[in-house]
Amino acid sequence: MSGRSAALCVGVALALVGVAWAAVPGPNDPRYPDYIVDPRVTCSKEGSFHHPRNCSWYYRCVDRMKIGYFWTYYFECEPGTVFADELDQCVHPFLAAPPCGSPPTTTPTPKPQVVPCTGVEGTCTTYDICRPQRVKKTFCAEIRCNLRTSNLRCPAGMLFDMSSEQCAFPPKEIDLCAAKTNITVSEQGQLKCSYDNLYPSNDFTSRLHCETFSLCDAGIYRGQKELCETYYECYRAGSEWRVRPLSCVAGLLYSHAEGQCVVPPTAAELCRP
Repeated sequence: MSGRSAALCVGVALALVGVAWAAVPGPNDPRYPDYIVDPRVTCSKEGSFHHPRNCSWYYRCVDRMKIGYFWTYYFECEPGTVFADELDQCVHPFLAAPPCGSPPTTTPTPKPQVVPCTGVEGTCTTYDICRPQRVKKTFCAEIRCNLRTSNLRCPAGMLFDMSSEQCAFPPKEIDLCAAKTNITVSEQGQLKCSYDNLYPSNDFTSRLHCETFSLCDAGIYRGQKELCETYYECYRAGSEWRVRPLSCVAGLLYSHAEGQCVVPPTAAELCRP
């Protein structure tokens, strides 16, 4: 029998003896707590692993004979630490992955205290704003907040927006809603301007600048379309409405019905006399 075969036979014999010894009931190892060694942990490969019943302990599996039989050794981590399999060492719990790891204890950040504020009577104005969207907002030159003994003011030119609770510039005059105002212009007649009617017209301006086209399709009457060489636009100048004449680019005419400059109908689209 060769030396290698003899060593293998001895190893197998030792393994069988060890298994038989492990199966025989007897006193626990006095070096470790009973729950650490009983029941015995199972080794399936070499390495170090956290103890399934106490993460502050770990065990090492060693196959001395390389025959699939493992010797088991137990170790205890330093107080306050656990064994991390992925790091192969004892670490603080927040550095280890589950099941032994745990998040660090943190103190929750206190939420900032909300201090209610109100506008000082006599310093607030409510604006009816039309642009960019219809909304009402209240702006105050001074506000009074609880827990403060003095009133607060925004930087020069700014007011306190009560809706957003911060300093902001007040709305511009051109962005405010205004009641419909009649504008009398001798050559245009009487035009009515408002944010809902920025391109007004009346019978006088229609007769003066516009032409009505009768439209037909294959001899069938389709209706009329009024197109204008000149149209009028309303704009704000301070607190007043003003009007100015405009014209489309060459080749286009303005349609009040469509609210834009359009291509005039072709001869084929017009009704024949």
